[in-house]
Amino acid sequence: MSKPNRKPRLGKAGKPRPDFPLFPHATGRWAKKVRGRFHYFGRVADDPTGAKALDLWLGQKDDLLAGRTPRVGTGREITVRELANHFLGHKRELLDVGEIIDRTFGQLYTTCQSLVTAFGRETPIDALVADDFQRLRAAMAKHLGPVALGNEIQRVRSVFKFGYDAGLIDKPVRYGPAFRRPSAKTLRLNRAKHGSRLLELEELLAILDAASPMARTIILLAVNGGMGNGDIEHLPLRAVNLKTGWITFPRPKTGIDRKIPLWPETIEAIREVLAARPEPKSDESKQLVFLGHHGESLVTNCGYKVGQMFKRIVARAKKARPGLTFYALRHTFQTVAEGARDLVAVQAIMGHAPSSSDMSAVYRERVDDDRLRAVVDHVRRWLWPVAGTKEGK
Repeated sequence: MSKPNRKPRLGKAGKPRPDFPLFPHATGRWAKKVRGRFHYFGRVADDPTGAKALDLWLGQKDDLLAGRTPRVGTGREITVRELANHFLGHKRELLDVGEIIDRTFGQLYTTCQSLVTAFGRETPIDALVADDFQRLRAAMAKHLGPVALGNEIQRVRSVFKFGYDAGLIDKPVRYGPAFRRPSAKTLRLNRAKHGSRLLELEELLAILDAASPMARTIILLAVNGGMGNGDIEHLPLRAVNLKTGWITFPRPKTGIDRKIPLWPETIEAIREVLAARPEPKSDESKQLVFLGHHGESLVTNCGYKVGQMFKRIVARAKKARPGLTFYALRHTFQTVAEGARDLVAVQAIMGHAPSSSDMSAVYRERVDDDRLRAVVDHVRRWLWPVAGTKEGK
């Protein structure tokens, strides 16, 4: 006797019948290759006859063959996993053409992973309610500070907005009143709790003394021109002109053009780093100023390697407060540089994106080099007050 729950056997080609349009993929899903890409229609184990998969294929067939993004399913709402895949596919295209950077894509990828874990892979978007987003926010708040929490909430919203704008879901998602960024008051209290992110002169000098030659160069670039750890990791050789003493490099995070006049000390430090630069391991690393010990690229999604390097130096520097991050250098540059009384020049060096209401920025075509030099010279005199040199001579 045959077992009552026995699944139908597939044919020699792995199909329930020879003319069946789908095939069982190695991942255990019904699949079809269309226009050079695989598309999937549910697990074989859950649908051994392929009946449900066939319905899905027929519902999407015309759109897929035409190269359009289909409404996923027939009589079925798109799932969390499917929305995440469509969203990341769109962002991957933007990454490939240079409209977003690796760091941004990495953050969005992590957000999508979190959504799939929190809500479930096969949960229909239409089934999500305000309580789901309230629980998600509470879970995120346990391991994220107020600023990071606000950024993550915005990324989550961008995923669902994409789904609505792209026609993948019929109506905007209702997040409920709780799924909001932390209030301005909460952000102010958090900032006060963690204290000033301004490095005092004594602290900065102690950090420079505790740094290796390459780390010292990286820190000098941050103090000289307000460069962040992501800026440092992506800094290309072509952007640095040691003969003229300028860095010309659009900020990766904002795409804003920036010109940074270099101090003599920074130029000397960069020359030393380039002289000891290891053999690059890849075509990517060949283009970069700073490499790892084995010639590997330092580029990560969020400036992690440079950030960790700085934390280790802070731990060694006895006069530095514990917990300082690399971005304290950017805070320090901005604060000290404003003493030059030229905020526009400071913003140009920092690579800040102007406010949409700043009409002066719309009409301003450039900031004179002399103004940029005046700003960095002011910071240099603060760092090395006696004749503006590190030796005090």
